[in-house]
Amino acid sequence: YIPLVAGSTARIISSFATAPLELIRTRQASIIAGSIPQGRAPGILEEFRLLVRTGGLMSCYNGLGPLLLRDAPFAAIYFLCLEQFRGSLSDNTSLGRWSGRHYTDQGVQIPASIDVIHTFAAGASAALVATALTGPFDVVKTVRQVSNGGNANTLSCIRQIFRDEGVKGLWRGNVSRMIKVVPGHAAMITCYEFGKRVFDGVL
Repeated sequence: YIPLVAGSTARIISSFATAPLELIRTRQASIIAGSIPQGRAPGILEEFRLLVRTGGLMSCYNGLGPLLLRDAPFAAIYFLCLEQFRGSLSDNTSLGRWSGRHYTDQGVQIPASIDVIHTFAAGASAALVATALTGPFDVVKTVRQVSNGGNANTLSCIRQIFRDEGVKGLWRGNVSRMIKVVPGHAAMITCYEFGKRVFDGVL
């Protein structure tokens, strides 16, 4: 369970550190064309000053609760599934030459191409599972950040969405999120692991 604990801990720290920027990004992305004076959206600094002026410094952390509830479980699920899926691919003898076991049983190092394919497939699968399971918290985070937080807590917001839109409302936009997150995380972990392999022989 080391990947689970390490991944979720790292994500909590990074999410807390970048929460104000995530809030500003979400608010800017929600702006509708034609609703802005002079047709120009506020920049990052302008948005930051507006948040501090209207709600104080703590308003920069609106939606932090659902953000952490989305990101920490996402990282925990992602890294746990990643290791499980990658191990399954490597040990699956039915894959023949595509299996890592095919090479380790012969005392040969697993080719880089096989390792890359396994990592990419495991990374994409793990991201798919994590994105599907954390979808409701992404919806709640967006709703609370766009509405400046409001007085509703995360649970109240989930209940309101469920009353208004049913279960499908809690996964609103999750397909678009998957299209962005799945290949992104697959490419990220593949480049990371391949980079380790390359530089391990250089440094």
